[in-house]
Amino acid sequence: MKFNLQPKKPYKKVERNIFDFNFSIPLWAFSFLFVLFCSFTGQAQNITLKFKDAPLETVLKEVAKQANYEVFYTQKLLKDSKPVTINVKNSALKEVLNQIFNAQNLKYSITNQTIVVTAAKEEKVGNGLIGIRGKILNNKNEPFPGVNVNVVGTNIHVVTDFDGGFSLDNVSSEGIIEISGLTVEKKSIAIGGRTQLTIVAEEKVAIMKEVVITGYQTLERKHSTGAIATVDEKVLNENINADLATALEGRVAGLMFQKNPNGTTADKPILRGIGTFSSLQVGYSPLIVIDGLPTELTLDQINPYDIESVNVLKDAAAASIYGSRAANGVIVLSTKKGNGNLKVTVNTDFFISTKPNLGDMNYASTSDIVDFEQAVYKRERARFANTTDMFNIYGDIGSSSMKYYSPLYQLNRDLEEGKVTNADYNSTIAQWRKNDYYKDYRDNVWQDEFRQRYNITFSGSTRKQNTYVSLNYDESKARIKNNKSNAFNLYAKSSFQVNNWLEATVGLNGTLSNDDVTDIDYGNYDIQKRYERITDDNGNLVMSPFVGLSDGFTSSGLINPIVARKLAALSGFKSNEFNVLNSLQEGIKNQSSLSLRAFANIKAKLYKGLSFNTQFQYEARRYESSEYNDINSYKMRYAINALTGYNPTTNAYTYVEGFSTGGRYKQLSNQGSNYTFRNQLDFTQEFGEGKHSVNAVAGFEMRESSSPRNIEQIRYGYDPVTLSSAVLNSLSLSQTGVASYISGNNRTLGAVSRTQQESLHRYFSVFSTLNYTYLSKYNVTGSYRVDRADLFGVDPKYKNRPLWSAGLGWNASSEDFMKEIKWVSALKVRATYGINGNIDQSTTPYVTATRRNDNLYQSLQYINVTAQPNPMLRWEKTQSTNFGVDYSLFRSKLNGSIDVYRKYSSDLLATTDLDPTVGALSRRINAGALLNKGVEFSLGSEWYNNGSFRIASNLIFGFNKTTVKKITRAESTASNYVGFPGDYFLENEVYNSLYAYKYGGTVNGYPYILDENGNPSITFDASGNPISTSVKSVNNVAALVNMGTLMPTYTGSVSQRFSYKQFDLNFLFVFSGGNVMRKETMDMSTDLVTLSGISDRYTDTNQNGNTRLYVDFAENVRTYASTISSQWRNSDVNVVDGDYIKLRNISMAYNLSKPFANKMKIASAKFTFQINNLWYWSAAGNRIDPEVYSANSGTRNLPSPKTFLLGLNLTL
Repeated sequence: MKFNLQPKKPYKKVERNIFDFNFSIPLWAFSFLFVLFCSFTGQAQNITLKFKDAPLETVLKEVAKQANYEVFYTQKLLKDSKPVTINVKNSALKEVLNQIFNAQNLKYSITNQTIVVTAAKEEKVGNGLIGIRGKILNNKNEPFPGVNVNVVGTNIHVVTDFDGGFSLDNVSSEGIIEISGLTVEKKSIAIGGRTQLTIVAEEKVAIMKEVVITGYQTLERKHSTGAIATVDEKVLNENINADLATALEGRVAGLMFQKNPNGTTADKPILRGIGTFSSLQVGYSPLIVIDGLPTELTLDQINPYDIESVNVLKDAAAASIYGSRAANGVIVLSTKKGNGNLKVTVNTDFFISTKPNLGDMNYASTSDIVDFEQAVYKRERARFANTTDMFNIYGDIGSSSMKYYSPLYQLNRDLEEGKVTNADYNSTIAQWRKNDYYKDYRDNVWQDEFRQRYNITFSGSTRKQNTYVSLNYDESKARIKNNKSNAFNLYAKSSFQVNNWLEATVGLNGTLSNDDVTDIDYGNYDIQKRYERITDDNGNLVMSPFVGLSDGFTSSGLINPIVARKLAALSGFKSNEFNVLNSLQEGIKNQSSLSLRAFANIKAKLYKGLSFNTQFQYEARRYESSEYNDINSYKMRYAINALTGYNPTTNAYTYVEGFSTGGRYKQLSNQGSNYTFRNQLDFTQEFGEGKHSVNAVAGFEMRESSSPRNIEQIRYGYDPVTLSSAVLNSLSLSQTGVASYISGNNRTLGAVSRTQQESLHRYFSVFSTLNYTYLSKYNVTGSYRVDRADLFGVDPKYKNRPLWSAGLGWNASSEDFMKEIKWVSALKVRATYGINGNIDQSTTPYVTATRRNDNLYQSLQYINVTAQPNPMLRWEKTQSTNFGVDYSLFRSKLNGSIDVYRKYSSDLLATTDLDPTVGALSRRINAGALLNKGVEFSLGSEWYNNGSFRIASNLIFGFNKTTVKKITRAESTASNYVGFPGDYFLENEVYNSLYAYKYGGTVNGYPYILDENGNPSITFDASGNPISTSVKSVNNVAALVNMGTLMPTYTGSVSQRFSYKQFDLNFLFVFSGGNVMRKETMDMSTDLVTLSGISDRYTDTNQNGNTRLYVDFAENVRTYASTISSQWRNSDVNVVDGDYIKLRNISMAYNLSKPFANKMKIASAKFTFQINNLWYWSAAGNRIDPEVYSANSGTRNLPSPKTFLLGLNLTL
């Protein structure tokens, strides 16, 4: 790949050409056109024939051969056919057939690449006997092959062909046909004299007949012993889903999605708890597999419309075949394929998400904030004799310790210094009380999010070919104005039956996306004080003369109002005026990415039941971003001022040459790739008259992942028209800097990182699986895998440690004694044990170092050791035991499963204290252990169905408890366990514990805690005032109380579906709980408090209030405010339950009736209206939404918005 980092023109200036690495677009175009050509050339056949007086059967066989069609007829029909004479060249199929049958006493029809020949007039073959031609379809209007068709009361029996077709001769016109099969419900149909029948069959939901796909093999569930949950296409498409992650939420027991409270990243799936301490390095999400091969894509990056089914592999018997990447479970995605005639499906979805309600954030009113800040000012002012002394601590021009202070402080200063009158002062304060910057921000900066998504698929198949192509376009406007994104996704897959023993599949999946993101600093609605404004009553912009925001490019800190005033009077400095609506246009980051996944598969049948399968997949990803701040942007004006020198005596200004002549342009580019190459032998055979069934797999796999270094550049003095920029001495500016008039000392300019690194990892694996079933009742399964990687240590015993599993299954319902229990449709008991693992790619068995240059002597190079070797490094091991029961009751009307499991994860990489003589005090080595125990069950039933009205319910529940069993790190301070629960653990305690101090009480508004001996952290005098020297930090871990885990211990869902004729009504409730959170409490150590409790705080005049805040602390105690506040906020009385229930979505759908759809010349149409996040209940109360709440810090984030969705699905 080639990188082109020549300057490109920035946002809104010049068209970008970001994906210019040479191979990408030609590869896309060629692959797409090639697959499309291969896919659909067979749909429009041209026939060339030349026959004279040839038998009709001979001619039809040649037509079928050229058209790649099947031809269906009986010898009896052709017995009296006439010879055919025909001479055509490159003619259409129907034109040719019309000529062939023109002189025949026969007729033809075409159904799903099959030419069906019938009598021109239905022949009566006896007393009331007729011939029947029919077709069986599933509920998606697709052919249903392999269905048994019987004529009741006779021995006539046939099986539907590949296209769902069947033919019956000598059948009573008043007879009854019965259809049945492994995957269909029995159904009886009266013939009623009809000679053409189309039957819609209902698919069975019996658990034993389900097909489970592990990626390496496809099995009927009755042959599997693993804990595998399947979500089919019907469930996936029951609602409109933003992505595949939302489609799976509440559908699989034990699978939960961890939401980022700030909403900045996608939801992360977690299956059966946490099995590693290395959440950042290893991760705790399941491995994602697409059509058998692992992928680096995440669920939110996969088009949900391309997925036919999802199989979630939970235990070792199901997942250990994936080896040292499967300890967190595996999610196997099976993509759609063509079925029958060319079918076109169109989906259009619209999403509208409302602006968040800031009323849920528990903020104080503007008036209360003004009162509070006035109290803070008065308290601070009372410490000084005059305003000059007071404001000296905030600094002035030339002060390196300059500090920001608020507009209200400046107003009070102006009043005391006589710069404003009392009347003006009071008028301003009165107006400020009415202002609401947060509301202004919501009204002017935010917008309702709007997303539109369009998806079109083309699919079809013949006996020789199967093709699926989808195109997806997704565009959205985000909450903050100017934030927008669009993405185009292509998925194309085609399979070819080369001959009767060889099949090949090729495909391409790619996504091209582009995002515009506002500068993160301008995305904060609290960027200014709440009593300030964005616009006045007439809608005009209100320009603030200063704001508490620096440039972020230089080492300059914040300026204060007096400095801003003085700079405004000097002509050589830029204005510091600010309005967020202006700045939203500045520094927009344009992010572009391209991801490609190309794959190929060849399957060869070697012998009866034995086949060879080779698969290859290559993934490439590219990311590039750029951001531009022009010379007049707020941040560039600020930066130019910070690096400007000034001599008041000579009135001379000194500028960094070139820096102030243009804007700032920053580019970042990175890329990565990986490939997987797998070869395996598959053996499937039944023998002993069907008593024995064997399914075995053996093979090897090679994999490589590469992450080259980032490429970054920053240009100053940049002109987007000429594409020119200034040449700066970046080293000097970043290390020495220049004299700054504002700060009175040197200020530096940030530079690009001089550290570069890249990684390349390779893996080699051998594997095998065996599934044996006896009498369709008893299952024995096993798997074995050895992984080799460049990450593992040099000790041979760790290089070749196997990953394996074993399982037993009993299909109890197949026993004779169970057949008398009519209400049990299916019952299976299973038990498995196995070992799988995880890899940490950030640790190495070798010494790692960086090459450096000495700052003083640039020619002197040296090596800096960054990590000591770990020769005993090995993969993290998870031993998994699972007992499960699958059941289907009351003629498959009630279905479900129950699983109990135990996962013991050992050899976990954890920071461990070492003997200092080895050269390091600590090191991440394989020394930790975690234990997960849990139970899961699912229950589903269509418990009412009278034909036109149906009611179905589903319940999903999962419980998991994760316990730390081994940690070899010396006990730390109490504050570390309180503040960093993801990094500090205690043995035999729940993972991610919320530790709290023991609350002792509150005296005179000062809360205190108890130490490990029960002694208070504060001693009070007789008047109830703290003795300052008595305030102590409690650092002993024994003083802490374990309040429970921050992670939910149980999750689940309840879904309810009502269907009446063409209408569907769906509800999905999700619930979670068993965890705890810190209560939202005010920080007592700062005056920057905006929560509603500021008006009800404890003061000397309000002794019925809550605790004191910093403004009301006694002078001798203020030094200890941080200690007192931290202990109070993290005490056990400020802990609440995290349980919640949410109505995740409610949807109503209308399915267009078949007669009306036929009139519109379409196969089907479905209209859906849906609302997400309409209601929730939280045990924490106080309008806290636990899903978007920072549980350990006890802080709120913006609540989940309500989203309104409208969808249309058309099948043409």
